Amino acid sequence: MSKNHAPSLMRKIRRGLKEGRNPDDLLVNAKSISDYYYRSLSFYLLAPHFSSKSKQYKQVISLANSDIDRVQQPWKRIELIGSISKLLKSFSDSNIRNELYSKILDKVGNERDKDVKEFLLKYSKNFPDIFLNDLLSLSSKLEGSEFETGKIIIRHGVNMKSKLSLIDDLLKFDSKSRTKLLGYLHLQLFKSNRNEDSKALSKALETATTQESLLYLVRVCSKPSDIALFEKHILDTSPEDKLFLLISLTSRADRRNLSELAKKLYDKAEGQYTMLPESGVKNKLRIKLDLTAERLGGIHIPSKVKKVKNLSEISDSGKHTLGLYNTYGGNWNHPHFKSIFKASNLCAAFNLDLALINFPEISPEKLVKEIKKEMRLPNEGYTKALFDKSRVQFFKKEINENWSGSVVATTANPDTSKSSLPEGRLCMVMGLGPKGLPKSFVNKTSYHFELTGTNVAFETGTAMGAISSHLGMIN
Repeated sequence: MSKNHAPSLMRKIRRGLKEGRNPDDLLVNAKSISDYYYRSLSFYLLAPHFSSKSKQYKQVISLANSDIDRVQQPWKRIELIGSISKLLKSFSDSNIRNELYSKILDKVGNERDKDVKEFLLKYSKNFPDIFLNDLLSLSSKLEGSEFETGKIIIRHGVNMKSKLSLIDDLLKFDSKSRTKLLGYLHLQLFKSNRNEDSKALSKALETATTQESLLYLVRVCSKPSDIALFEKHILDTSPEDKLFLLISLTSRADRRNLSELAKKLYDKAEGQYTMLPESGVKNKLRIKLDLTAERLGGIHIPSKVKKVKNLSEISDSGKHTLGLYNTYGGNWNHPHFKSIFKASNLCAAFNLDLALINFPEISPEKLVKEIKKEMRLPNEGYTKALFDKSRVQFFKKEINENWSGSVVATTANPDTSKSSLPEGRLCMVMGLGPKGLPKSFVNKTSYHFELTGTNVAFETGTAMGAISSHLGMIN
């Protein structure tokens, strides 16, 4: 390796500082680095080891910031500024540290929107809370990405237990993002057990102008006082919209295990229903009311109930197996239940078994119950039917091919030496989550399958349907 290898020289400087070497000597080494990216990082490594009033300190900061501008590729420049934001945590003088944070944020503001978005998503967590307002200001200017980046900044502020309210900053966002971000702030404050009032939710309701935004706010209502605030807000809405939102609030209260409140809301919804004139919309709302009543349990459903369609019979075993490899972090959440619900329907339709890999532990009974609740089903769905036929199996990592058939990794970038599929029963495994299948799983699997022939990657739902259809056509 060359003696002038920039990453090695930077690591040498870091090691020298840990060993207590004279920073003046190491500064000479830093100046010898030809790569602007690593030279700037090296200067920032050295800076806190000089007095902030010294000539050397002023020199290294000036050189470091100048080198940032010399990095040509925008993505690399953003990565460099992000790395510097992490290094600044080691500066003991808070005034100096904050001054430098301010300077690098100014540089970020001059970058392209897509690079600013990348920075906020990855590096907002490195900034102290006094910069939350500046971070949100950058986020508010990213057309189409305001909500995604704003959520990251809000979560960072709440995790830091910041005393800044952020509400005034969020009110500066465009109308759609403003409402949702205020609601998201309210939800995060509740989750962090902050004994706050519902000011964020109140402001969110004031700014909500569409049914879509109101439905989002239903999902962030977390305690009885939230629901009471929401009810007060919709007093003067149209009768049909009010009924629709009351039904949604009933479901939300039920999910929060506020059973008595849910039943009271249901009664109010029934009362509102009787005030509607006969129409197609009223009939649809009747169906929603009846489904809500069934989920609540212990509520008499009026006689005009739409008969629930029976599920089609399924065979005792499937021809092949659809495998879902979970790459979402954490415990069970809505995306898990929604994906298994879709997969169960596809398995029933195309006569497939279902392999669930790397999912958190859960009993079949609870899984069926949660899917019914999350997807608002009038019955237990095809997941229950598949379990009853022993056509669903959980696997931690290794799949039992005696049950599933030969394991095949589905990927948009297959290894051509693994593209010939074996005879007999197959188990095609797809990744569930934004990361797709883990590389380790793909690499160790003996068979690869690329669906399109053109290496086009599909989103999860499309891929699931296409793979199931393909398996269903293989004899």
